[in-house]
Amino acid sequence: MRYRRVAAALTTLAALLPLTACGIQQTDVIEAGGPATIDVLPAPESRMLLFFLSPDGVLIPVPRIVDDGTFGDEYRDGVHDSRDAPAGTGAPGTTEGTGVRPSTVKTVAALLAGPNETERRSGLYSALALPPQAYPKAVTPSRDAVDVDVPAPLGGLTEPARGQLVCTIAYAESADGGVLVTLRGTDGALAPASCDLRPGPTATAGTDPG
Repeated sequence: MRYRRVAAALTTLAALLPLTACGIQQTDVIEAGGPATIDVLPAPESRMLLFFLSPDGVLIPVPRIVDDGTFGDEYRDGVHDSRDAPAGTGAPGTTEGTGVRPSTVKTVAALLAGPNETERRSGLYSALALPPQAYPKAVTPSRDAVDVDVPAPLGGLTEPARGQLVCTIAYAESADGGVLVTLRGTDGALAPASCDLRPGPTATAGTDPG
């Protein structure tokens, strides 16, 4: 199943990208539009890229500056990852002043905490039903791929929810999102999936959904 590409009407978040997703099957590819817009987002070392859903149910990449404090309580309450650079003076989980972007573990923790107030006002929401404490316990990168162990069952994830995880992890691991993501839950592993950038329209303030 392929969802039609639309431009989301998000008046307070101008730097968002519509994402078109194909069906999650044995060869799973989640297609994202608008690579040119990615280029004008904050540099990878100074932001996270989280994937939420627009009011139309379209996957949207949402950049967050790592030192702006706009993370959920669960994220701030002590998610630790040995791969993090030493923290600067920003909120826990940031790497302010280090030039190194946040780890995959902390990026997923921010995703599980859900949209912040500004994002919610724009109509963004999350399809993930995982508890905030289900952030990865192990992240094992290899050449152009990463295995992520999640301490929760994943077999019941909807396609949009899985897309949120896959794309968020892909861009946490690589600035261009070009890694194959394997999610391993307490009920087994899901098929590897990728988040593939494709040209597409860019959402701007005041645009009507197309």
